[in-house]
Amino acid sequence: MWCIWGLFAVQAIVLWSIGWSNWGTPVIVFLLWGLGFAAYAFSAVKANFVSRKQVWVGGILLRAGLFPLTPMLSEDIYRYMWDGWVQWNGMNPFSHAPADSALALFRTEWSFLINNADVSTIYPAGAQLIFFILAWIGPTVVVFKTAWLIADLSTAYIIHRLSHGSGSRALLLYLWSPLLLMEVAWSGHFDPIGIAPMMGAVWVSGVISHPVLAALRVGSLLGISISVKFAPLAVIPVVLRRYGALAVTGCLAIPILLYIPFSSVGAALFDGLRTYVDLWQFNAGGYLLLEQMVGHRDISKWLGTIAVVVVVGWATVKKWPLARALFWSIGTALIVSPTVHPWYLLWVLPLACLSESRGWILMTGTVFLSYAGRDVYLTSGVWPQPLWLTAIIHIPPLALLAYDGWRGTRPQGLTCGKKIPEGK
Repeated sequence: MWCIWGLFAVQAIVLWSIGWSNWGTPVIVFLLWGLGFAAYAFSAVKANFVSRKQVWVGGILLRAGLFPLTPMLSEDIYRYMWDGWVQWNGMNPFSHAPADSALALFRTEWSFLINNADVSTIYPAGAQLIFFILAWIGPTVVVFKTAWLIADLSTAYIIHRLSHGSGSRALLLYLWSPLLLMEVAWSGHFDPIGIAPMMGAVWVSGVISHPVLAALRVGSLLGISISVKFAPLAVIPVVLRRYGALAVTGCLAIPILLYIPFSSVGAALFDGLRTYVDLWQFNAGGYLLLEQMVGHRDISKWLGTIAVVVVVGWATVKKWPLARALFWSIGTALIVSPTVHPWYLLWVLPLACLSESRGWILMTGTVFLSYAGRDVYLTSGVWPQPLWLTAIIHIPPLALLAYDGWRGTRPQGLTCGKKIPEGK
């Protein structure tokens, strides 16, 4: 037991040092990150020597040490605050980019920190509603980060319940995840707000036997998740096959209804999202290989989309459990996506923890190296992405995923000591 708390201390000191030191992203930060992630990995190996209650205490302490810090690795939280702020001032966040002169009256002491200020918001209507509510409480980093941490810990509770009876490893892998801690408790990314209802759908699908109630709750929770970020949208065919049209109605109706208040801008509703899809590329893995093979950006995107469609189609035909379908569809999307920011891995993290997927857990460590170009970007406006760094980030995790699959240790149905219950 003392061994695991020694490893915890190493991880805590390393992560807090990175956050509180104000070093930026020099080589020493990545060396420290490697040490902290190694401590986390060895803690997971020894997880059965620590109780779930102790894992919770450790996870809360790790978050407490990072929560007071101002985000340094990403400025996304200021976009969230801006979107909520302009709504409270009677403006549609989809109608103007933050840099637009029409919004000059709404400038704040932090609005100059918004990145990609010449692009209108890319965040869906459900996220906008949350930004609006939080801006009413107060458009501050503390208010917004508090909401994200509540959702983050809610996801941890769901993992706690889903992995009941199978030890502490899945819970530790989530609560002590260095990537999760840095991206939410420090950087303040809002993804847990969408991840929590997605995992809630996985949970209720196993505890409600009545088919109508299961369809209503699974559909509603997935609809809320989709309204925040579109990641779970791919599993709609699986939801239809397993839970019927009623569940799909919930999945689609909630996002559509939430978009109605913003619909006055017409086609401009998705201008920011189109810019993101058409132009942005960062830390691509499998997609980069596709692009090198076919030599055409648009064709590579279509091939990646086809890969996700094939996975979802197979999951639908085989009537996979919801957890497994989400795990494979989101995982495949991450592999073939042109843009893989570190916090995107948070969407696969809880499912990877429940399945103890070594490859995906490893990628939550290697993906942090994509921040290596940040200092250059801040001075030059260009984020360098050398091929050797991309290889380090993507090849070891994908190779481990392939190896585990070849050896037959690939997660089947997402197990963590026992099978996660699913709806009938």
